[in-house]
Amino acid sequence: MIDPGSFLEPFYLFLLLASLGDIVVERSGVLNLGIDGFIAFAIALSYTATLALDSASSLAIAVVSGLLFALLVAVFVNLLHSSHVLTGLVLNMVFYGLSAIVGTVGQNIASERNLPRTLASPVIIEWYHVAVATVISVALVWILLYRTRLGTSIRACGYNPRAADHLGVKVWRVRLYALLIGYTVISLGSYVFMLFYQKTWSPYRGVGFGFLALALAMSSLWHPVIVVPIAAVFGFLMRNLYVFQLSYGIPEQILYMTPYIAAIAFVTAVSASPLGKRLPIPRALGEIYFREERAA
Repeated sequence: MIDPGSFLEPFYLFLLLASLGDIVVERSGVLNLGIDGFIAFAIALSYTATLALDSASSLAIAVVSGLLFALLVAVFVNLLHSSHVLTGLVLNMVFYGLSAIVGTVGQNIASERNLPRTLASPVIIEWYHVAVATVISVALVWILLYRTRLGTSIRACGYNPRAADHLGVKVWRVRLYALLIGYTVISLGSYVFMLFYQKTWSPYRGVGFGFLALALAMSSLWHPVIVVPIAAVFGFLMRNLYVFQLSYGIPEQILYMTPYIAAIAFVTAVSASPLGKRLPIPRALGEIYFREERAA
């Protein structure tokens, strides 16, 4: 019998929340390449804020950081009409550096106050807690995207922003709302990763997980329900890398490639399947939109 805890654990919940947040953002048409740098930064910030203050305050700080990051992306994408790819890559580089600075501050605080560098979780998360959190988070995102007027506008902006604009949708405003909601969810995932899974910090902790969340969102065709089993499989693979290495003698370098190779395989398989041909995807993803082009 398979132990549910091997799939439903805090790391899986982190992956799921990061993927759900990315789905909301990219459904609006914003190519979310800056997610990797933000996750590394939010993890370091959660660590430092918990040491300096407490776990409740660090949660609030993490969420606020997500909102501020969303506003920063919106300035570049909506107001300055910058390239989505260039904006995301530059923000990644900046926030990788900021994560190292913030995390080092946290370690210094631990040394000055003679605190353990490993955080104590405020509560113990069991697999059934993760199951409940999964159902609630997926249901809320699904209701947002498919049962609300805002969700319809978000999907319209990601599919055809010009047509949405002609129907009276304020594309820049809807994309801002999607960024704010999406990065709130992503910051919650980063908090879960640090407080309930990793509990300690090392330089550039979390780098690569943002791109993994991007791959999960793409392989699910940006659907909040389809991403659930895919995230569970990836969480299981990532959690058991060292088990596979010890059991089968597979080189560490190949093992770390496995989740990303699997991501490419998932994207290809789902896109080529009948399901991939039926589900609408954000066709305007990454498109620079100028409202003035309506007059052309």
